[in-house]
Amino acid sequence: MAKNNISQLNNAYTREHRQKSTRVPKSRAHAVHMKRIRNLLIVMVAILGLGGVSLMRTQMTLGETNQAVAKAKSNLNKLKANKAALKVQVDQLHNDDYTAKLIREKYLYSKPGEIIFNLPDKANKVPDLNVTQ
Repeated sequence: MAKNNISQLNNAYTREHRQKSTRVPKSRAHAVHMKRIRNLLIVMVAILGLGGVSLMRTQMTLGETNQAVAKAKSNLNKLKANKAALKVQVDQLHNDDYTAKLIREKYLYSKPGEIIFNLPDKANKVPDLNVTQ
C-alpha cells in the first residue's frame, strides 16, 4: 500500500469546521422542551392579555364612576345653595315687616287712605324702535 502524503492541519478553524460538520442532530427531548417552552409562552401571553383587558375595563369603569361622583357633588352643592336661599326666605317670611312689604308689592295691597302707583320696571319697558344700533 502506498503511504498517504496528505496530512490535516490542526488549527482552530479546522477544529471548528470539523465540529460543525459532525454535529449531532437535535434530540427528540430537545424538540419536546422547545415545544413546551413555546406553549408556556403562549399561555403566559394569553393570561397577560386577559389581565390587561380586565385592567382597562376597570380603569374605564373607575373613570365613569369618578365623573358621576363629580356630577353628584356639583349637584349637591347647588342643592345646598338652594336650601340656604330657601332657609333665608323662610326666615324672612317669619318677619312681619318683610311679609307686609311683600304683600304690598306683589298683590298691590294698600293701607286705608293710601294710593298706589304702579311704575313699569326696566324689564317691562317697551323698546324704542327709532334707535339705530
